[in-house]
Amino acid sequence: MNKAGMLGMITAMGILAFAILDSTKNAKIFLDPHGIVIVVGGTLTVALLSFSFRKLYLAFKVFLRKMLGREKDDYMGTIKLIVELAEVYRANPKNLEATVPANAHPFLKDAIKLIVGYGFSADEVDEILGNALKGKSKRDEEENRVWHTIARFPPAFGLLGATLGMIALLQTLGEPGAQDRIGPAMATALVATFYGLVVANLFLLPIAEKLAAVATSDKNVRVVIKAGMVMMVEKRHPTFIAEYLQSYLSPTQKQLAEGAPRDSKRGARAA
Repeated sequence: MNKAGMLGMITAMGILAFAILDSTKNAKIFLDPHGIVIVVGGTLTVALLSFSFRKLYLAFKVFLRKMLGREKDDYMGTIKLIVELAEVYRANPKNLEATVPANAHPFLKDAIKLIVGYGFSADEVDEILGNALKGKSKRDEEENRVWHTIARFPPAFGLLGATLGMIALLQTLGEPGAQDRIGPAMATALVATFYGLVVANLFLLPIAEKLAAVATSDKNVRVVIKAGMVMMVEKRHPTFIAEYLQSYLSPTQKQLAEGAPRDSKRGARAA
């Protein structure tokens, strides 16, 4: 389970509850059904008009998998595995497939299949994995675009709800006792704006940014795998492969992966 994602969702709900309970004497005003229906219902309606049901379903599945799933991007672990596979490949290519662990990255498994199963050359492996990497990046961009697009709608529907509330308020100004109803009516009208801002900025936009960050991290791992597999087929020396692949990492990533303290001399020199 992605602990950061779960903690973020819980914290968001806690902040929302605190803001509602601390800002008003009567928290029931935030349960106004008109504002909730206009913002949530309007957002869902426009999302269905903008995207197919299948694309929305896939976007929600991606959210569950990436936002709430465990983060698996182990850069140094992947590099060490590639170096180990390179050593096996130099000694006996037939043993390569049996050396790949079951929990290895799916992209690495696909690369091994190209090398062992089909016997492709280094240039062919480079071309196929490059195309696969481009396709994966494009799919990630489309998935993220769904969430970024949906996040644009709630504030607009919140403003729509506030506008409707103000129209209803202005219609009653000439009636007896209208002055006493102005405050409560305006508060009710602004509830829709509140929900529009909350849904967009506390939930949808953070989800979109998180998915983009996860996609970028996964892309970086795939780039490392691609480079390592090509050099393995070229039978480059494992030490060269290790040093080359580690050049993709920042000094901090190397430091954390090796378990070195942040204030160590080695880390200071690397920075």
